[in-house]
Amino acid sequence: MQAMTPNTIAGHFDTTRQAVSKHLRILTECELVRQEHRGREIYYQLEIDKMKEIDKWLEQFRKVWENRFQQLDQLLSTIKKQK
Repeated sequence: MQAMTPNTIAGHFDTTRQAVSKHLRILTECELVRQEHRGREIYYQLEIDKMKEIDKWLEQFRKVWENRFQQLDQLLSTIKKQK
């Protein structure tokens, strides 16, 4: 994963650089991205190990939600057939 400046990151989204900077500040505080100063620029890079921790934690809920969505899909299909 390549480190990027806030301007580069903002270029990938339909939002302002200020909004991206706010999100980057929060992600940095949560240690999900790392800052690196290079001259006058600040580059941000994902902390992959931290992201893996979050993914592992979310996995327990992912299975529950997939099951609930499947049940909802079945219910909506049944209701549609009754009409």
